[in-house]
Amino acid sequence: MKETYFITGGTGFIGRRLAFKLVEAGKRVVCLARPQSNRAPLAALGVSFVDGDLSDLEALRRGIDGADAVFHLAGLTRETRPGDFQKVNCAGSVNVASACADLGGKRLVAVSSLAGAGTALREPKSVPAGEEQYAPYRLRRETDLPRPLSPYGRSKFAAENELLLFADRAAISVARPPYVFGEGDMASLKLFQMVKKGGKITLPGYRDQFYSFVYVDDLVDALIAIEERGERLTPTSLAPLEPDSNGFRGTCSGAGVYFVCSASPIKFSTFGKLIGAAYGRSRVSAIRVPPLGVLGAGVYGEIYKRVRGKIPPFDLNKAIEAVRGPWICSGAKAAAQLGVDFGSELDGKIARAAKWYEREGLL
Repeated sequence: MKETYFITGGTGFIGRRLAFKLVEAGKRVVCLARPQSNRAPLAALGVSFVDGDLSDLEALRRGIDGADAVFHLAGLTRETRPGDFQKVNCAGSVNVASACADLGGKRLVAVSSLAGAGTALREPKSVPAGEEQYAPYRLRRETDLPRPLSPYGRSKFAAENELLLFADRAAISVARPPYVFGEGDMASLKLFQMVKKGGKITLPGYRDQFYSFVYVDDLVDALIAIEERGERLTPTSLAPLEPDSNGFRGTCSGAGVYFVCSASPIKFSTFGKLIGAAYGRSRVSAIRVPPLGVLGAGVYGEIYKRVRGKIPPFDLNKAIEAVRGPWICSGAKAAAQLGVDFGSELDGKIARAAKWYEREGLL
């Protein structure tokens, strides 16, 4: 009998790629999906569906009951009303973990975010060897206590904390990807359009910050590796360790948690230049937006939500994340434990994404 995998968020950008990879490997895939969602690409693969969403515990139980393992990817990255993040990202994760625990302790890989951990740590006197280019910051690691900054980040960290409550009843792991890009990523479409059409990229704030990136197929490979052989959460994975001789309490064990990213962060302007190179542009110029301008655009997005009841492309949550940084993390733990090392070269992967937008007629 084929191994069966249950996916929440299977109709989304990352979920579709994960479902494809599992089906390609000969696995049976079942996805939680609302009736109105676009199921056609998955149905063409032979994927089965359970009608419902993260608030429907019975639907979750139906999907999880016959599964060998669960991938939880569903969540919100934008909210229309205050509290939506907590309702979906946190409470939804509780429902998934609860069903996994009640139905025999299913293996669960939950996708969180670097936003749930926070930005790089500022340590001007102790930047590790090999990370001097990021000084006075250093790469964030799984053993660093999370310090989320935005409402979205706080909801993802809250979800991680809730998962700890089920760690002794189910085999749970957490993946924290940074900026995910690749074929099918509609969130980055405007960025690729701006570079393609105008040869420009917007840089929020006065500094050209470093970012960690991960190509979607690399992330999918890592999620599968985490499910197969990854570390699992313990009830104290995110608990502060005892203070050292200096009273420092900034670390935790980080057991069962993985940052999944390319080996070396790059500046956001470099990301834009690599997009430009994929479209044959030799030069991409940067438009710098002062922090107050970024925050002002975020406030405008909040007003738009209240008046129109729709999610704008940019809101205060994203503005807070944009003016802070750098958003950089280390993938060394995943590379060492799982054997997934995606290298430092992003140009070919960015080019594949860029060509996909062209083929789809989106530019």
